[in-house]
Amino acid sequence: MQCKAIKTTVCLLTLTILLSSNDSYAADWKLEKQQDNVSIYSRDSDSGYKEIWGKVVVEANPHALITLLNDVAFSTQWIHNCTKVKILNDISPTERLINSFFSVPWPAKDRDMVFYSKTTLTHNTVRIEISDRGDTIPQHQEYVRMQNMHGLWQADALQQGRSEITYIGGGNPGGNLPTFIANRELISSTFQTFQNLSKVILLDRYQTIKITD
Repeated sequence: MQCKAIKTTVCLLTLTILLSSNDSYAADWKLEKQQDNVSIYSRDSDSGYKEIWGKVVVEANPHALITLLNDVAFSTQWIHNCTKVKILNDISPTERLINSFFSVPWPAKDRDMVFYSKTTLTHNTVRIEISDRGDTIPQHQEYVRMQNMHGLWQADALQQGRSEITYIGGGNPGGNLPTFIANRELISSTFQTFQNLSKVILLDRYQTIKITD
């Protein structure tokens, strides 16, 4: 699915600063896991649930991230513990309302999240901002609704056809899941997701997108 380019808004300037790699920013984060070009960091939040920051360098154009995330039917093949993704509303070529479902280790109950995503892109950068819309639809009886979910996917062009893909986000898993278990699963799941992403984004079907400013 092709997307039309739109101008970067003022709010995204703040998000860019958030994702910068200068020393003052990096000092807030703790390196949790690093392997096969994937790095996962975490930091504490006021809620007790950690925020996560993952990054990986891939041999792909930044716009490949858009085609990968737009392929919702394939999401369960690379997003760790994801069992289903439903598009509730294609609001515009760059905006969607999505319901995602996740399995959680027994005895905890499986989770779901409802979120709004907005894509902003230029020739060299892709940003996909995620914000919680959990009150948009009724809760499913068999799932616990995750709360206050927020995140930002970003892909930046590097030299020689490579891109750095990052994700930063957090939220509340809902229910009575102990924070230490939730935090442990968040780190493990994000690491596995980024390892999967580094492989599947190289598939030919995600390399064909062409977007101009």
